[in-house]
Amino acid sequence: MISVIIDLCVLFSGEPKLCGQDVVTYTISETIDGYAQVQRSVQQEVNLDVFCIQSTNYEAGLSLAAPEVPTAGNFDGLYKHFVQFLFGSANNGATTSTVEPLTSPGYLYGDVIETEEESRGRGFFRLPAPSVTAHCSDLNPAAFLREQSDRCMRSLVLERDCTTLQALNMHSYTDPRLLSKKSEDARFVAVEVTSIVLQSLEGTQTQLNITGDLSLDPLLLNSVAPDSAVCINVVLQVGYTVTYSEAGDIVNVNASLVLGAIDRNMVPMEQEFQIEFVQQNVDQVALHSSGNPGYVVGLPLLAGSKTAEYPFLEWPVIHSADSRGAFTLLHGSKLSNCLRGPHHRSPVLFGVDMVSGCTLRLDETANCSVVSEVVLGVLRGQSFPQYVASFGNSPSQNPMDWVPIRNQTKPTEAQSCSIPLSLHLEVQWTQYGSLVNPQAQIVSVVEVIYTNTSNLALLSGGSRVMSVTSSVTFVPVSAAARPGFKASPTIDAKLPYDFFFPFV
Repeated sequence: MISVIIDLCVLFSGEPKLCGQDVVTYTISETIDGYAQVQRSVQQEVNLDVFCIQSTNYEAGLSLAAPEVPTAGNFDGLYKHFVQFLFGSANNGATTSTVEPLTSPGYLYGDVIETEEESRGRGFFRLPAPSVTAHCSDLNPAAFLREQSDRCMRSLVLERDCTTLQALNMHSYTDPRLLSKKSEDARFVAVEVTSIVLQSLEGTQTQLNITGDLSLDPLLLNSVAPDSAVCINVVLQVGYTVTYSEAGDIVNVNASLVLGAIDRNMVPMEQEFQIEFVQQNVDQVALHSSGNPGYVVGLPLLAGSKTAEYPFLEWPVIHSADSRGAFTLLHGSKLSNCLRGPHHRSPVLFGVDMVSGCTLRLDETANCSVVSEVVLGVLRGQSFPQYVASFGNSPSQNPMDWVPIRNQTKPTEAQSCSIPLSLHLEVQWTQYGSLVNPQAQIVSVVEVIYTNTSNLALLSGGSRVMSVTSSVTFVPVSAAARPGFKASPTIDAKLPYDFFFPFV
């Protein structure tokens, strides 16, 4: 038998730089009849003499070209060639990119929300925020889907700026018309006022019924006494709720405001501004989790009030302009007055003990019944909850997973009136579950209110100022850990004495 091997790679390509070559083998053999028979086979043969990197197996990759140094003349050309999808030229005469940028008619995350200006041009939606200092900057733009909550200080001269300073007027925050999207065919979206709360000098708040076109411009009330002017209907808090569609179009904007009265002692005044975004036709989560299932230290307690069927839950983190409907604690300073606002509140956080309070002047307690009601409202907050979730993810449909808040008011001596001097929350919790991964569970919540048991002047020790405190403590009541397995089983069988005969 005679075999002839022919390398077709050499015949047809002649390229010695190939790592692998197709090789055909021809075999000539002789049959039984004496005729010649040719057999052919094709296989891949590796060239061991060539070290090949496939990605650089081309002529242009065997040498490095000198990079082009950017100059004033070729700068725009380099931008067009390399980064035309990110940058543009500031030169009007430069060649524009042929690649269309990615655009969307609706707002994208972080886009500045646009408004219609008085000149029919386009402006941006302003949300005041503190600048370098704590003072308010009215040029802060509101960005789409970026929720904000800021407090800032506003300096003013009460008699001069009460009716002229636009930052104090509610129309500055309710008159802007937002553009539903960024494209030219955007429609105008007006701000709808859904809630107005009036706040007095003492800090008491009253919900106002909104009927028709309501206009509450700031008004200066001059008193007979010197330096006792009061400016009413001043904007203290503004909260926006922006509803948007899946395409990024703004559907509607709701605003809730707190208008209050200020005097010279409250200048510079503090203002609070918030904005949140809610997607249209999407079921919002009524309850956020503070653990799964046990509570996590530092997360707010889930609390709510009972409806006809099951507890209606309120998330303690405040999204609206006020602090109603949340399990919060008075967050005041040693100089804050119990009868004068504003009173800031902080959510009750699991495992975090807190003590705060305010001061009460004895010369302001003449009307005991009114003062008692106001102080209790300041300590408890508005819409004090009735239940606390035993776990961090307790569903509202399971009433057995909710712990009622028990109230204990310490008895007072026989007297005509008593004023709350302290509110204390005691939260008892335990470790539930296995020893390997125990879960924090709340088993009891007690609200203890202490009132004066004697004359306030005697309690103050001669001082004209008393301290009113609010506090919360978390008390662990876990039982001693026990192993989860039982003792080894024992045999307690009664058999006939000869049952194992004749083996035993």
